[in-house]
Formats: sequence, C-alpha cells, structure tokens
Amino acid sequence: MKMEGLAKIIRVWPLIVRRLIVNWRTLSTVIIGVVLACSIMSGTVVFFDSLKEIALDDVLKSLDKEEINILVQAEKGPTNADEASTLNERIHSFSEGLLSSHVSEILHGGRTTTLFFSYPGQEQNAGKDNSRTFFAYLPNLQPHITITDGIFGGNGLGELTSEEISVIKVLVNVQDAANFGLQVGDRISAVPYWDDSVSHVTAEVAGTFEKNNQDDLYWSIEQKGFMYSASDSFKTIPLYLNEDVYMEHLASKFLDLETTYVWMFDIDRESINSSNASNLASNITYFGNRLESELNRFVIRTELDKSLQKYDTRILFTKLQMYVVLIMITFVVLYYVVALSSLVVEERRFEVSKLRSRGASSSQILSVFVIEGATISFFATLLGPLIAVGGISLLGFLPGFHEINDGAFLSARLTYQALFMSILGGILSFLALMIPSIQASRLTVSDERTKSNRPNRLTFISRYYIDVIVLIVSLFLFNQLNEQGSMAARGVLGDVKVNQIMLAVPAIMLIASALVILRIFPLVMNIASRVLSRYLPVGITLIMWQISRNPSNYSRLLLLLILMTGLGIFVSSFGGTLNKNFEDRVYYSHGSDIRLSSVSLNPRGRSKPLTKGIESINGVSTVSPSVRLIGTDVTKTFGSDSITVLGIDTDQFEQSAWYRDDFSESSLSKISDTLQDTDTKGIELPDRSRSFGVLVKSDKSRPTTVLVARMKDKNGRYLSYDLGSLDSGGWTLKQVEIFGNRGRFQVFPARPLTLISIGIVETIPQKKLTSGSILIDSVRVRLSTGEVVNLEDFRDINGWQIIDSSISSANDRLGISEISAKSDSSAFFTWSEGPPITMRGIYPSTKFKPISAIVNSDFLINSRYSLGDQLKLSIGGLRIDVVLRDKVKYFPTINPTEDDFIVVGLDPLIHRLNISSLFGSTDPNEFWIDYEDGITNETKMGLKEELINDPSFPYGKLWDTESMLEINRVDPLVKAGWHAILVIAFGSILLLSAIGFFSHAYISYRNRRFQFALLRTLGFSTRQLITTIWVEQVLIITLGMIVGTWMGGRLSEAVMPFLSSDDYGNQVIPPFVIQVDWVNLMITYAAMILIFAAVIGSLIFLARRLVLNKMLRLGDT
Repeated sequence: MKMEGLAKIIRVWPLIVRRLIVNWRTLSTVIIGVVLACSIMSGTVVFFDSLKEIALDDVLKSLDKEEINILVQAEKGPTNADEASTLNERIHSFSEGLLSSHVSEILHGGRTTTLFFSYPGQEQNAGKDNSRTFFAYLPNLQPHITITDGIFGGNGLGELTSEEISVIKVLVNVQDAANFGLQVGDRISAVPYWDDSVSHVTAEVAGTFEKNNQDDLYWSIEQKGFMYSASDSFKTIPLYLNEDVYMEHLASKFLDLETTYVWMFDIDRESINSSNASNLASNITYFGNRLESELNRFVIRTELDKSLQKYDTRILFTKLQMYVVLIMITFVVLYYVVALSSLVVEERRFEVSKLRSRGASSSQILSVFVIEGATISFFATLLGPLIAVGGISLLGFLPGFHEINDGAFLSARLTYQALFMSILGGILSFLALMIPSIQASRLTVSDERTKSNRPNRLTFISRYYIDVIVLIVSLFLFNQLNEQGSMAARGVLGDVKVNQIMLAVPAIMLIASALVILRIFPLVMNIASRVLSRYLPVGITLIMWQISRNPSNYSRLLLLLILMTGLGIFVSSFGGTLNKNFEDRVYYSHGSDIRLSSVSLNPRGRSKPLTKGIESINGVSTVSPSVRLIGTDVTKTFGSDSITVLGIDTDQFEQSAWYRDDFSESSLSKISDTLQDTDTKGIELPDRSRSFGVLVKSDKSRPTTVLVARMKDKNGRYLSYDLGSLDSGGWTLKQVEIFGNRGRFQVFPARPLTLISIGIVETIPQKKLTSGSILIDSVRVRLSTGEVVNLEDFRDINGWQIIDSSISSANDRLGISEISAKSDSSAFFTWSEGPPITMRGIYPSTKFKPISAIVNSDFLINSRYSLGDQLKLSIGGLRIDVVLRDKVKYFPTINPTEDDFIVVGLDPLIHRLNISSLFGSTDPNEFWIDYEDGITNETKMGLKEELINDPSFPYGKLWDTESMLEINRVDPLVKAGWHAILVIAFGSILLLSAIGFFSHAYISYRNRRFQFALLRTLGFSTRQLITTIWVEQVLIITLGMIVGTWMGGRLSEAVMPFLSSDDYGNQVIPPFVIQVDWVNLMITYAAMILIFAAVIGSLIFLARRLVLNKMLRLGDT
C-alpha cells in the first residue's frame, strides 16, 4: 500500500508542478514568503556565525602572542630523569586530545629552585646579599643564541682538580655576566638554602651569549616561566646547561633538589574560529583543573580562556536581543504565508467546488494541496540558505560594517545548523500553507455559493476562539517572564540559563493582541456604520457596511499591516533604545564630559585654589569638585551597613553633570537646592592675623593631652594647629604662630583663615583619654600691628556646638561658668572617658542641624527608613548626622544594584568631617569637568593633554566620555550587528507589505468585479466607484498602521525592561528609555505609503476599464 501511494504521488507530481507553473502569477507571492521564511531562519545562523567571527577576530587582536599562548608550570622534587620524563609525557598526552588542533609547537624547559650566589671559598657568606642564581635548561638552545665569548658549553663535565671537585660548565647571558662582573673561565658557587648532601655546586662560565631575537617566542619560557617569580629586589643570573647534565649530574649532587618544569604551548591564532572557540575555552579550563588536581604547585598562565569565555558570554547576551527581533520577523513572515495562501486558496475555491461536484473527495483535494505545499517548501528549503549566504555577504557593504570589514563582502559560510534552520522554516511554512488548504478541501458547491452570497461574519480564528487562546498563552508566558525578570537567568553558580520560549514572548504578544483587535474590529465597524450612516456619504457608509459584513476579506490585510507596523515600531524602538542606552551607560559611568577621580590635593607646600587651574584651561566651561567616600550606617545598634557617600558642589554640579529626568521625581536643580546648607561655618580671622590663642584653664595638669584648633583657609584647605599641652591647672594662654610655625611637611595656608573647631586630644596611643573639663575664657588673635582682637569671649554659648566625633562624645557637655580669668564668664566643656588620638571639643555654629541628604530608593525599602528620618553615619571613624530629604532611583557614577548611596552637599560634608579631623583633612577627590559649547576637537585634545601632562593635582584616572563613546561606536556587535538587523527587519517589512498589499488588492478586486459592476448598474458613477475603492483601501491602511504603531509602542514598553542586560548579562544601568529610531521608520513608512498609493492607483485604473455587459453575463455570474 505504501509503495502504491508513493507511486501515485510520483505520477501526479509532474502534473502538480505543471499546475504550479501555470498559476505562477498567483502563487509567486506565496512562494516568495516561503523562501523568505527559510532564508531568514537559516540566515539567522549564518548572520550570527559571521558576527561571531568578527567579534572573535576583535578579541584575538586585543591579545598579544604571549597572552594567547598557554604556559604550564609545575614543581616536582626530588629531581630525577625518570620522573621528569614521566611528567613530560603526561603533559603531552593529556594536551593531545584537548589542545592539539590549536597547538603549532610545544616548548619545554626546566630550572632549579633559586640558589644563593657566591664565589668559591665564600660559601659561608652566601645569602647575605641580594645575589641569586639558578640552573636551567632549554631545548635546542644553540640556534637561538650567538656566542660572544668562549665556547658552546654545558655538556663539559669533569674532574678539574686533584680534590675531585666536579665543576659544571655553563652558559650565561652577556648582560647578566656584566651585571655580576663575570668573564669566561670564572667560577661561582651555587649554595642551596636547605641542607643537602653537598653544601654547594661549583659552576664555570664556559661561554657568554646574546639572544638572536629577544622577542622570539622561544625566550618567553625564560621571561614568563623561569623569571616570573624572581623578585625585583634580588639580582638573579640564570646558568644554562644541557638537559642530560642537569638530570644526571646536578640532580645527583642535590638529592632534595626541586625543579620547576615549564611548557609553552604555541597557539595557532588562525586555528581559532567561532565554531571551536567555546570548546577551546572549556578545554583549557578542564586541562588546568585536571592537572592541578594531580600536581602540586601547578600554575597555568594564559589570557586566552578568560577572553574566550567573555566573548562567549557576550555573544550569548547579544544574540538574545537580536533573536527576539528575528523571531518576530519570522512569525510575521509565517503569517504572511498563511494570509497569502488563504487568498490564493480563496480565489481557487470555485475550482475546488467543481472538483468536489465531479466526484473528488476531500482527501484527494487535500493531497493536491499537500503536494503543492511540499513542493514549494522543498525548493524553498534548498534555495533559502543560498539566498541567506548571499544576502549576509552583501551586508558587508553596509556603513556599519565599513570600519571593521573595509567595505568588503562579509564572511558567510553554510553550516549544518543553517540547513537545519532552513528545513525547520520549510516545515513551518508547509504547515502555514496547510491551514487554509484543509478548510478549502472540504468546500462543496453549495458551500461555495452560500459563501459567495453571504460571507462568514466570523473568521476561522474568531469562530474557534484561537485569538483568545493565543492571548491567554501570551499572558501566561508574560507572567513567567515577569517572575523570571529577564530573558536569561543566571544560576546559583553563575551559569546562564535561557528559556527559548521566552524569546518568542514579544512575537506571541504582538500576534495575540492583533488577533483580539480583529475580533472587535467588525463590531466597531458595524456600530459605526449604523450610527454614522445618516451623516456620511453613501460610498463611505457602504464601505463600512461591507467591512462589517465580510470581515474575513479585510482582516487578513488589516492583521498583516498591524503586524508589519507593530514590528517596525518594535524594531526601531529596540535599535534606537539600545543605541541610546549605550551612550547613556557611558555618560552614567563617567558622569560628565571629563571626570578626574582619586584626586590627591598637595599635602605640603602652598595651598592652591581647587578648581582655578582646571578652569583656566582653554575649552573648560565648568568644574565641579566632589568627594566620594565609604561610610557606615551606625544609626542602628546592630547590622551596620556600608554605604557610598557622595558630596557634590551644589552650585556647579547641575552644569557639569549628566542627569536624566527619570532618575528621580525631583529635577537635578531641585535636588541641588535641597542639599544647599546655609549654616554658619566658623569664625573668620582678621586678614592681618599673625598668631592665634585660646585662654584656658584645665581641671588638672594633663601633660599628654593637647589643645588643638582646626582652621580652614581661603582655598578650602583644612589645617590643625597644636596649641600646646594642658600641663597646668591654672589659666594659661595657649597660642601659636599662624604662618610662621608651619613645618615643611605641612600645607602653608592662604589668607583669610576661619576657625572651625577647638578641642583636646590624648596624644599617647596606648593611653585612654580620661574624663575631665576645661574652662575657655576667650579666643583671640594678635595682628601684625601687635593689636589683640578677641574673636569670642563666651558671654554665652548659643553660637557653639559639641563635636560628635565618637560614641564617647555622647556624654560631653558644654555650659557657661561664672569662673573666668576676667571675672565675667567662660565656656565650661566637660568630656567623658574615650579613645586616644580622637578630638573632643566644640565648634562655632548657630545651631545643630543634620546635613540634608538624598538617598537611593532601594536603600529606603531595604532599611525601612522613611524620608525625614535622621541617620548617623561613620566615615573614616568620624561621625556625622544626616536627614533624608528626598530619594532618587539612580545617580551618575553609582550603581544602585551594587551599592546603597547617599548624596549630600560637598561643603557641609567636608566641613563636618574636618571639624573633628586631627591629621590632614578630608578634601574633594573628584573633579567633574564640562566642555564649553561648540568646542572643537583640537581644543578637546589640547585640554585632555594638559590634564594628563600638567595636572593641577595628581589623580588616579581620567574618565573621558567621548573616547569611550568612540570605542562603543566601532564595536562590531554594537554597530554592525544592529545595523544588519535593522536592514533585515525594515527590508522584510517593506517587501512583505508591498507584495502582501498588492496581492490582496488584486485578488480582492478580481473576486469583487461582479459586485463593482452591480454597483454601477444601481446608479454608482465611475467617480463614486473610484472614491469607494480609494476610501476603502486608505481606511484599511490607516487603521492597520495606526493600530500597529500603537501596539508596537506598547509592546516595546512592556518587553524592553526584560531585555535590559548588557553584553555580559549584567543589568543595564541606567535602565532603558524607549527611543524610537524615527528616521529609519519614517523612511520605511514613506516607502510603504508610496507602494500602497501605486497599488491603489492600479486598482482605480482597472475599475475604470470595467466592462459592465461582460461582467453581468449569466455565465460570469
């Protein structure tokens, strides 16, 4: 039976092929869709293979030869030839199956443990200087060196004296010989640091040599293996000899000698490609882990495995985003196949009904459709990969590929995976072709006449609630995606797990939403036709009535347009959002045009203005200093949390920083205003002040406790002045010269100075500060004229506050005493017991006020704080109080997923921390620099060169936003990949829209010619008929594009957050902001509209040529 069925198919197949050829005009649109589906699915594999090759080449170019090669090092002892041979065979045999296809050569060498260098007769003094040596052997040494003096020795081994002292002849590098003052014939002693059978071994310099090529891979064994662990503090000379002498003679002298064996695997860069890169990385890791478990003190050095693993992860996460788009394109193409095949089948329904009337069964008719569909799918499966390879090759001429491919053809190859995807595309297309064919095969003559006279009001999808089912499935998958949080999830061990179904969620959601809208569409048109019929022209009312009466005829085109425009919006949003986010991530991490971090202000010399030097550079608009510190929340007794504290210049930060409105509910301007601090900051000293003094009386003599004053100069530099110890129980004037008493290791301040605090310090680290008290009568300065000016006489203490420097200071008290040196009043400060080297005292301030702070939202949630709460932070052992005024989601340069943070004003933070600082000061450690508007590239380069070559203050790193953006712009995965995806997407949209609309319009016109002729006989003029056709098509096009655009936008907003991971799977900071690439989208829309207009014009032309008497003949009806 099976053979008979196959024979029938073989006999029928030529007839069906001939039938396909006859109907090529009608079927060509379907064939194009099937070929396109196979091409896109196979092209996905081809495209990513090409992209992976480009990215891999980029990775390999970033590594030099030594970083690509694999160096293996193992220590074994005691040394003997058998063990060395066994170990060497083990390394070779194990690497054979894992690395052999990528290794062009394996170099092997060995060296002894480092030995003390000495001269004969001085062995007892060995090790007392920094001279060291070791013996080593390298394979085939002679071709790689040139003998400068002596002979090629190393194999000379003999009894050289009557005392039978064996001397090993060695070769040394001519530079090492010069460093040690050695010549040919000189002897040295190599003394072990351990006890062995001999106290030393004598070596004689048989020859000196120069390396033929210092950069030769051969010598990497010496540099990366032999000398890798050699300390720079020691002077080391390698002594080279033959391997057999090393194993037979040297090892026989040092019975406990350990040898470091080194193997260098020369990796062939050309052997690495995208198909084997992942396996190579895994093999290197496995190779290292396996040997490490077998050998003691084993090391493997290479950057290749780490780079390939990063490349693999990066490819994976980049592919995920692109796969989402390509899956959407594939779904749309498959629907196109369904829609167009439905049109074709509908046009042939009269033919099907006649076959049924002449005795053909449903199965026989269906078999014809099956063979037709299988034939189309089969040839499309073969043709698709070839088209894909050709098309992907041509992508190399796109602008995005020019910088990385020199505008040449893109490397594209056909693989088994590509063929498999083409077959899968052919199968899916075949199933899509069968959907309308199954329904059509059951059509009888009576069904055909009934359908012609009264079309189904419900489509097949609506009748069986397929749209509702798809919607429920899409909502379920979206909920799963929402719980997962991302298209890809990381496991406990950091492995990436991808649920392939989740990648199709956007496509399923788009189709489900469109199908539900189609269910509502006829109802809306029916209601509109009834309500608006009295107000609208007859033609438009007739159109609306026709659409509601025969929705299946219009739903195919409407759904196709919705999917096309929805896909267009989603893709343009995807591409535009990713491009914008790449820029936003750079700006977010850098903060401003240029940022200098880890700045160190000069700890000695003259005080300099903070920003004046940078502001004077040509091209600088604003400079905003800031300070970045790590603090601890000590508000709670237990569970203190680390937190990043950022102090910003509230006057300049808004001008220099990059900020996005969605980072917070408040604007950056409002945030800056919130952080402003108007609190009084100290007592300014007169400009002509020469000395500063405090009249004090201690409760008792405290020789180790000193009185300290903290000052701030004109440039914001903070300084400590030692006023002397409290070594008397009576009234004493403690004073210091302001400018003449600065040591050479201290900052020389700039006038005027401001007093910011006065306190006492226990100076002995091993001694606690005992509780006590002091009376402070007055604070005064002596001017250059000799005049004494009182800055504070303490008639009251309303303008002073207690320093909260530690837990112990909670018990400190400040009051007024009637005891004074001048019989008026004085300040009475008492303190409790506390730690040494910690300042306890008072500072001038109108009232105690915590610093206003902005906090990240997650910190509020996790810590259960609320806005308005007051926190106590410990920063570098110093305590400050802050009050939470506002919250932000994100703040430039800080990753809230890794660090909680608090942002405060720079001035109040620096001031509060320096009030109780004892040594040095807390100063701004970052500068945020903004370019002038319209600055040229030459000026920018000059600005950066001046910051690099002649900075005002030393700094750790220069963050250059523009340079980082340039790096991202030439990234092959960032630039070329998405350029190609956009071309594929917009090209597919344009092609399918054009063909789909033309086919639908033409077939619909042919099926409705009798209806148009009937309208003419009922009194419609040619102009009215043309208007009806024009309005009908424009209405469907407008509705489809508007609804599709709206749906694509909503889909982007819903799905994009789940794709917000960078190339390495980390959450993108800052998050995506939907950015539509309107330029490319509008170009595509404009092209679509032009094509639609041309098709509508063609329909109008055909309608004008309509012959009524021919169409209304009985045979034609």
